[in-house]
Amino acid sequence: MPKVILLTGATGHLGKSLIPEILHHEDAQILALVRAKNSEHFSKRIERLHQKHGNCDGRLSFIKGDVGSENLGLNSDDLAKVHNMVTDLIHSAASVRFDMSEDLAAQQNIRATATMLKLANQLKDQGQLQRYDHVSTCYVAGRRQGLVYEHENDEGQSFRNSYEWSKCQAETQVRKAMSEGLPAAIHRPAIIVGEQQSGETQSFNVIYWPLKVYANGWWRTFPGNKDAKVDIVPVDFVSKAIATIHRQPETLGKCFHLAVGKEAPSVSQLEAIAREVIGGPPVRYVPQKLYKRFVRPFLFPLHLTKRGKMIRRGGDAFMPYFEYNPTFDTSNAERALGSLKPPRVQDYIREIFKFAVQANFGQNQASKK
Repeated sequence: MPKVILLTGATGHLGKSLIPEILHHEDAQILALVRAKNSEHFSKRIERLHQKHGNCDGRLSFIKGDVGSENLGLNSDDLAKVHNMVTDLIHSAASVRFDMSEDLAAQQNIRATATMLKLANQLKDQGQLQRYDHVSTCYVAGRRQGLVYEHENDEGQSFRNSYEWSKCQAETQVRKAMSEGLPAAIHRPAIIVGEQQSGETQSFNVIYWPLKVYANGWWRTFPGNKDAKVDIVPVDFVSKAIATIHRQPETLGKCFHLAVGKEAPSVSQLEAIAREVIGGPPVRYVPQKLYKRFVRPFLFPLHLTKRGKMIRRGGDAFMPYFEYNPTFDTSNAERALGSLKPPRVQDYIREIFKFAVQANFGQNQASKK
């Protein structure tokens, strides 16, 4: 019996990378849920996906919908197609904005997961669901420090933003459904960057923000801790890991940290490589508390400019990830993935930095659309 996988987030950074990894197996078909404003927008989005992936021997098809809407926003024909064909669900769609209101984060991430779980249970009751794979994030750990285990989730921690909070709440729903018998697994990537060989990405968040500021010579004083560990994984590793775990029945009921864990590089190690790639003087570090109390008020006139607003907006969202982070235990992932291991960050990060600079941090890509 073929596996027909309903994939959400197919147009996103991770989703695009997941498609070829899933279709590497000839018994797999993908029905990709694509959000679009209208039929014309839908056609343009799937055309771009076909340009990237080809026809895939007819094993890649698309339906127009919205994971945050009732019944995925599907028309009656497509809803019937889902209920008649789909055997597996991979939910990778999410809003990764860090500055969302809690209401918007709840709609984009919590409510969407509830909708997917409702569908998963319907397919389970029909006797056709093989599994549901939920893409979460390591950063459901929020402001925790020390070692975070894969079986832990809501430990009473506080969160750095609404994204972390909403992903933790969404994961709580999945864990409850698993405890009630839903065949599911949870994947928690660390900070996802571009492909390790080319550096290619469409998402320029977190580590890309200070890199952009440095590359443009806008700032040489960095509010952060040079010894803080920053766990980074390339998108092609994450997609291959999810596709590998998805094929293993014994992974049901478990959670997997797709992270480098104890081998995560420090801020200063990343800085040294960035200076090597870009050129420029060493960075001056200042503790974030001192920066917010003394430096930021001094820079207030700068924050009124277009550049200053961009710097502050990015800083407010991403600075906390350069102050401290927990270490992620990867025991479950190591057992499931065997010889497939996350690459050492220092071995590919130069390509990540080079692509970001050449793409002008997404501006060149945006101008082509």
